[in-house]
Amino acid sequence: MRTLRSGLLLIAAVLVAAPTASAQDDELGGPPDEANAPGLRFNGLGRTLIQQTDLGGQLADADTTTAEALADGEFVLDLAVNAQPNRVTEVQGILRLRNEFGGFFGSGVTVEVRELWARGIVAGAIEYRVGDMDYALTPFTVFLPEADGVVNTPEAFVPLRERVAYEEFYTGRNERRLQGGRLDFGLAFDQLVDELDVRTFIARLRATDFLDTPTRLIGGGRLGATSAAFGPLASKVGLGVNLASTWDDLDSGDANEGIRNHVVTVDGDIGVVDRPAYAVAVVGEAGTSVAKFDEVLGEGQTRDPEAGPLLRETDTFFEVGIEADLKPSGVGVSARFVNIGPDFFSAAAQSKRVDFARRPGSFNRIGNERDLRPVGLFDLSRDAALYTFRVEDRLMQYDPRFNNTLPYGRATPNRRGVHLGVDYAPEGGPLDAELLVALLSEIRGQGTTELKDFALVRASADVPVAPLIGYGRDLAVSLGTQVESTSRGGGEFETVDLTSTLFEVGLVAEVYDRLDVLLGAKTRSSSGSDYVPQVENFNDVRDFPGRFVTDDRESLLAGGLRYRFRDDVYLTVQVQQFRYGDDATPEDDYRFDQVFALYTMSF
Repeated sequence: MRTLRSGLLLIAAVLVAAPTASAQDDELGGPPDEANAPGLRFNGLGRTLIQQTDLGGQLADADTTTAEALADGEFVLDLAVNAQPNRVTEVQGILRLRNEFGGFFGSGVTVEVRELWARGIVAGAIEYRVGDMDYALTPFTVFLPEADGVVNTPEAFVPLRERVAYEEFYTGRNERRLQGGRLDFGLAFDQLVDELDVRTFIARLRATDFLDTPTRLIGGGRLGATSAAFGPLASKVGLGVNLASTWDDLDSGDANEGIRNHVVTVDGDIGVVDRPAYAVAVVGEAGTSVAKFDEVLGEGQTRDPEAGPLLRETDTFFEVGIEADLKPSGVGVSARFVNIGPDFFSAAAQSKRVDFARRPGSFNRIGNERDLRPVGLFDLSRDAALYTFRVEDRLMQYDPRFNNTLPYGRATPNRRGVHLGVDYAPEGGPLDAELLVALLSEIRGQGTTELKDFALVRASADVPVAPLIGYGRDLAVSLGTQVESTSRGGGEFETVDLTSTLFEVGLVAEVYDRLDVLLGAKTRSSSGSDYVPQVENFNDVRDFPGRFVTDDRESLLAGGLRYRFRDDVYLTVQVQQFRYGDDATPEDDYRFDQVFALYTMSF
């Protein structure tokens, strides 16, 4: 840390700064109903963040061009105006006021509309919504995969991760933020079928520029049915048909070429038995995808025969497994067999949260050579600019050091194998724990007939220590780890051997009424090499890109205090240190020392 004085000045600046605010849809609960009184309401969530980061390490010692200290921050006010003109209609708009740290007399101030929507109920049965909305179907149709570099976030890193989630509209339910409209309704029956649910939506992903960029749309929905309980085992069956289509409207602008991506799936949940002591179900999903280019030729135009055929890829997937819940003990087990075709493509399910094509916002170039700095744990824990909720038209770039087995979540293509899971969460028990094991292999080799094998082990646990030792206040420990290995045999130019390990540990201890001590640590190490697929154009995968080689490690340590004025109003002041080291080039080792203060308020 450069000086204690600079850190104290930083904290003082936060304590005198005005709090800021912002609210989002998930804070408002379900749709309006007749129990809600009409009226006008205001709410929000405020944020003031100021931070100072110092650059150090061997790379910094030899660096004569990069500034060694960076101070930045923001003051944000998102004011939500929620109006309910009658008992079945609700509208909301969020106005954002933002000022960069260091901006004076209006300099650096921005004003924008962050969110706008309306929703309601028609005839007491049909729910509708237009404008901004959060939407998810299944992991293979419309779904937001989990972020990279995270297993079980220590409490010390939660405040900055909550900021990222808020900025990118992450609800915690794997929903995507879309802008369009939706209709939902259900029907109840007396016999055989218990209920029938219908969900439809359409949204715009991209607007036309009235030239060569057409409007891009996404639409689809779900038709689901659940049977009434039947038989001596009280069995129930749930079936659903899902559709997610992404397409370019070639009638908009002057574009004559666009994409089409259609995904149709069927999912099932067959409750074999449901007793007070245990429940067993067979679950699964299967479907197909079509990804293609469309071309519209003008009058008198003909396609160049040397251009080759337009891309059209069709592939299938399926997963099937069994889930068992041992209710009194709080133990759940699951096993699934998956087969995701090499050309299976679902844009709205495979688009990642982290865009590794973007660069870090802090110290993105370091060293005398001004080299681009790779994304690390420091950036993934705080940098909202690296994250996105967008639906991309190709498989996004990923970093195999953080996730090489399932970089696109359960919908990752070209995978075959098993997923095994165990979770332990008894009510009032000594801990909550979860274990996932994935043993997978490629279906089709990349530029070779040799296939890669993948092994993933991910485990997490939350341990409430206070009741175990008789401590009268909150005291808890969190643990998380992920171990991955990728291997492939063959000749010299085919061999792959890559291993990565991620470990997280955190502690939160209430030492005085509403005053918490926060400690956290994250470490990652990777070694070996792999050929990482490089995607061009519309999912055109290069067979043999350059070999990816790694032998590096990084650590992120955090410690600080948090005072909770209320559950949704708190101030945290922390010191964090990040270290990066590469055994092959130790002269490139560097570190970040950071002190920050974050005040967050919901109202």
